Amino acid sequence: MRISLFEWNSKYILKFETPQLEQSYKFSVLDFSGQKEIEELASSSSFQNFVITTFQQMYAEMGKQIN
Repeated sequence: MRISLFEWNSKYILKFETPQLEQSYKFSVLDFSGQKEIEELASSSSFQNFVITTFQQMYAEMGKQIN
């Protein structure tokens, strides 16, 4: 999974990508003390587990729609 961090329009955008799917999460820059704090969120095991579980659900649903 590829993780990218962007800052745009007073928001941090965390983008998680696999070969076929992506997830993006937007957070106000005011909710964090700095970029390091959002990077810590992105690398935390609890948030990554949430993202992975969501990807698994997305892949399962995509498989249902194709078949």
